[in-house]
Amino acid sequence: MNLIVVSVIGHDCPGVVFAIAGALARKKCNIIELSQTILKGQFASIFIVSAPEDTSAEDVQRVVSIALDEKGMDLSVSTRPFADTVAAEPAEETEPFAVIVNGVDQPEVISVISGIFAEQHVNIENLKAISVAPGTNECVLVFEIALPVSINRNAFRQMLQAKARALNLSISMQHQAIFEAIHRVPIV
Repeated sequence: MNLIVVSVIGHDCPGVVFAIAGALARKKCNIIELSQTILKGQFASIFIVSAPEDTSAEDVQRVVSIALDEKGMDLSVSTRPFADTVAAEPAEETEPFAVIVNGVDQPEVISVISGIFAEQHVNIENLKAISVAPGTNECVLVFEIALPVSINRNAFRQMLQAKARALNLSISMQHQAIFEAIHRVPIV
């Protein structure tokens, strides 16, 4: 299978995903996975696509870029062949957790918290930084992590809490299933 990674970033406007998906379909590329978000009017996405064997990453970049340019969209496209990163050794078993940080935004907050994760070999699978209200410096960070089962949860939680206290922040850690159950919005 010829897998290609497509990243698109730039000014958001209606029709961006449609333009990208249409260009990919015309090139007979199937979207296997997709993640997309908008931050303060900036569009960011990453696609994993299955392309015909004779289609290169450069071909896909050219086709998507042309489609966006034809629609007057100000976006940059980057592509590369998908590299399967299967490790030589089996990965350690992990469990999904959510780590939530709240408080006054500071330049070092993400660096300090992600540094603990890196030191402990904890992978960040998703990260969202949210400004609480316009005109305030208050923020909320939600780290979705893959916590190795070999790590002592209480010791890890205490390590996070100590760093958070040093920065005058509050921090909590919940298993992802509990976090999602608590934050599920009922459909009415």
